[in-house]
Amino acid sequence: MDLEAILEGIRKAGKQQVELIEQDADRQSSEILSKAQADANVQKNRILADGKTRLNREQALIEQQFLIQALQVHADARQSLIEEVLQKVQDRFPEMRNQKDYEVILEDLADEAVHSITPSLFKGQKVVLRFDPRDKKRAEHLIKKYNLPISVRYDLSCSGGCCAESEDGKILAMNTLESRFEHAFPYIKQNLSIFFESKMNPR
Repeated sequence: MDLEAILEGIRKAGKQQVELIEQDADRQSSEILSKAQADANVQKNRILADGKTRLNREQALIEQQFLIQALQVHADARQSLIEEVLQKVQDRFPEMRNQKDYEVILEDLADEAVHSITPSLFKGQKVVLRFDPRDKKRAEHLIKKYNLPISVRYDLSCSGGCCAESEDGKILAMNTLESRFEHAFPYIKQNLSIFFESKMNPR
């Protein structure tokens, strides 16, 4: 074999080696690119998922804050209505003596006060009835009906009603309009709250 043939064989073998190296390089390049692309997609999807999660969380927080604010506005409006109604009731107390049926109301309040303390009195012990001086004429008329030893005082300052107590002051029944209202206040407030709630949230 001559030198030229040997050189040609070497060239062919070298060319084949170069082609194999290039093919392997292309293959590895493709694998690296594919893996990089896959990693990039994974990273992109993770970023998108994190973004959506963060957005959903922020939206949920905004909705929650809005709901809390709406409930607070609702509660404030209801409380304002309740206070307005209760204030109007109290504002009417001074006018009660001008009502046609006030004498009947006063008599009922006095009866309740007397009957509430009578069972706790000792035998022969006096009932002390206390009225506002403005109710003196009405009181003088109504106490005549009691078959009990009664002492009357006109030293209260109230919009109406009276209080009854034992002579020694150990037994007391407050039955003025103010005391009745104060006693009933929690129940009135609760009932008004239920009423306004039903009006604000009709079914």
